[in-house]
Amino acid sequence: MSATAIEILRRANAVLRSGLTRFQPERTRCSTVQAQELYALRAEIRSAAGSLRDLPPNGKKDPVLERQLSEFQGNLKQLKQALPGFHSRLRAELERLAAAHTHSVAAGAWVQANKKTL
Repeated sequence: MSATAIEILRRANAVLRSGLTRFQPERTRCSTVQAQELYALRAEIRSAAGSLRDLPPNGKKDPVLERQLSEFQGNLKQLKQALPGFHSRLRAELERLAAAHTHSVAAGAWVQANKKTL
């Protein structure tokens, strides 16, 4: 069971590292992050949590498992810190897109109103 848990944690850690890199504040455009990536991140976290629940609570622990578990916990802490900033950038992107949409609709209405002069 521990070998399976190690592989699940390795995969979850890889996805978390990738997500943490993509959620960095230097990435001002959140549109590069796809919804599928967020779903995959959530699925990996759930999968890892499920595999950890299946481990015996007081059993002898594999050093590799301990290392992966420690990395997983660290990644979750970093994610907890990164998500509020990412959320703020997503909201700003949403506002930018809404403004662009409003401008596009207004420009389309102007074109329709002025077809004869164009």
